[in-house]
Amino acid sequence: MTCKVLLTNAAENDMRLICDYFSANQQENRVEHFLVQMEKAFQRISQAPETGSWPKELLELGIRDYREIFSHPYRVVYFYEDNTANVILIADAHRDLDTLLQMRLLT
Repeated sequence: MTCKVLLTNAAENDMRLICDYFSANQQENRVEHFLVQMEKAFQRISQAPETGSWPKELLELGIRDYREIFSHPYRVVYFYEDNTANVILIADAHRDLDTLLQMRLLT
């Protein structure tokens, strides 16, 4: 059974910023690769939303409402309810996810 995968405005903006970065640095081939990667990640979430791991930054706080999958080097963070996975964050795994997740979840 598959679920719907929806992107929040913030997640859509994450994707746009990543693509803009590649375009600004004349790396158009990376834009296409990134978009293909994300499509595969969304398909994986759709097919098995409950198999994503809990983000360690949130797990340390006892929060288990969110899950994530990795699509190297990106982390895709989402919550799953009512047969819908809502993607809230797409970020390079090297970024400070503590701060990003706190900002994203508090707004």
